[in-house]
Amino acid sequence: MDESIPNRYRLDTDSSATLALPDGRTLGYAQYGLLTGPPVFYLHGLPGSRIEGALFDAPAITPRARIISVDRPGYGLSSPQPNRTILDHAEDIGNLATHLNLDSYAVLGISGGGPYALACAAALPADKLKAVLIICGLGPPEVGKKGMDWWHWIGFTIGFRYFPWACRWWFSRETIGRLDLTDQECFDRFQQECSKAKAKAHPKDIPALGDADLIRWIVRNHREAYRQGFDAGFILDGKLISSDFGFRLEDIRQDLLIRLWYGKDDTSAPQSHGEGIAARLGPNARLRIEDETHGSITWNWRVRALEDLVEVM
Repeated sequence: MDESIPNRYRLDTDSSATLALPDGRTLGYAQYGLLTGPPVFYLHGLPGSRIEGALFDAPAITPRARIISVDRPGYGLSSPQPNRTILDHAEDIGNLATHLNLDSYAVLGISGGGPYALACAAALPADKLKAVLIICGLGPPEVGKKGMDWWHWIGFTIGFRYFPWACRWWFSRETIGRLDLTDQECFDRFQQECSKAKAKAHPKDIPALGDADLIRWIVRNHREAYRQGFDAGFILDGKLISSDFGFRLEDIRQDLLIRLWYGKDDTSAPQSHGEGIAARLGPNARLRIEDETHGSITWNWRVRALEDLVEVM
């Protein structure tokens, strides 16, 4: 795509960098917002990449936050980690925090990044991790699938775990998964699909489907997500999120402030997941439900949610 065209969301990789981890892997990350502000690690969705943090670039300046957006293994600039667990990524975040000389920080996880935000809550040191924000984040399998649409229900029950080849085939046929297309071809086709989708879309999602800047950013984020193909990042990620997380939410420390934002009309990570997570976390969790979908809860409330996070850090 022609990145010289003005866009509300950053498409560049100027703020991207890598860290050599103790085990020899590379960890990719990018920084957005106010670099002198309170640091917030951003954990992207499924699929996603560090580019996703650009969604919080301009908003981050309002609450004066420093957004550190991290590629999970197999995505973007981060090396694959074939036998990884959800908790392993919390260790990566801890190593990055040390590398950046951060005395304290918060974590923000969206959608598929929700499980990893919970892992950070379970594993990172209390004197460092001050607060956690999860927006429309997926919960562990034991919270159930009430409110999910059929596609997400199938994907997170049997798809990623038992039929990864089918998931790979399906997503590789989607326009934003077509690695044989140029970025511009991908954008042109996806914009046309979004325009056609307006007729059947939820009213809350219609503005996004007509937003060329947002569509261009979504394409850029997905192209980076699939930079190394599908298996090492996306497919393995889906399998991990569909399986036992390897830790109990009930065991997360009770003094950690955790904010949960969910949409009533979200059929990807439904309201029931927010309720199930909050019930298991106990009194340290604060659940907020809005009249939003999976996408609109982020587009419409990201500034307010980030402000809440910064206030409690």
